[in-house]
Amino acid sequence: MIGILGGTFDPPHWGHVKLAQNFIDLFKLDELLWLPAGQPWQKSLRITPANVRFELTLAAADDLKMLLREAQKTTQVTVSRMELDRDGPSYTIDTARQLRTLYGPKQSIVWLMGADTYQNMPTWNDWQHLPDFLHLAVASRKILPNASLSHINPNQPQTIYEMIETFDQRITKDITELQNAPHGKVIFDEHFHVDLSSTFLREHLINSNHPLELAQSLSPQVLDYIDRHHIYHT
Repeated sequence: MIGILGGTFDPPHWGHVKLAQNFIDLFKLDELLWLPAGQPWQKSLRITPANVRFELTLAAADDLKMLLREAQKTTQVTVSRMELDRDGPSYTIDTARQLRTLYGPKQSIVWLMGADTYQNMPTWNDWQHLPDFLHLAVASRKILPNASLSHINPNQPQTIYEMIETFDQRITKDITELQNAPHGKVIFDEHFHVDLSSTFLREHLINSNHPLELAQSLSPQVLDYIDRHHIYHT
């Protein structure tokens, strides 16, 4: 089973590393693929250059590998330039199609995300068809959007109802359903939640110029890369 961790990673933080580690343990993943976005069309024009974000993601992946070695896990961890090297905006649906072509029709592939990403999904291009190519796994203690158990965010009620209508029949609590099928299921891990924000960390780094203040939020090699290369310094 292959897990995909996509995102802007500007910067990648401990939440990303721990989310990856959590799903590696939960699904017994054979491979974890980090996928930094090339041109995130919904993001600010102030986004850090792609090659810098790629190097930061490599650093975060190395920190994840260290944790896996300590836990004697054999999951392969790689960082892909798939979206970085593709022309035009980064649409997840295009990446999902490319991943399916790359790994073949029978390989189980699961896209890993936090609650905020999941709730934002209806703004993505052609999001309804993502399960045609892969599974979705959401780390969240805050939402469980199915018809009987959903927590409706009062600020985004229509968004959640749209998610329910699209995904309700795909939601499962059975991990083996994802392991035994190539795509099509949605699962929620209610025991893990990411509380860190790349946007908040980036603004803090820009305004403070003291990366070491964020040692609890950024993994060691990411922190070292930011400090050595003066990333985000004004």
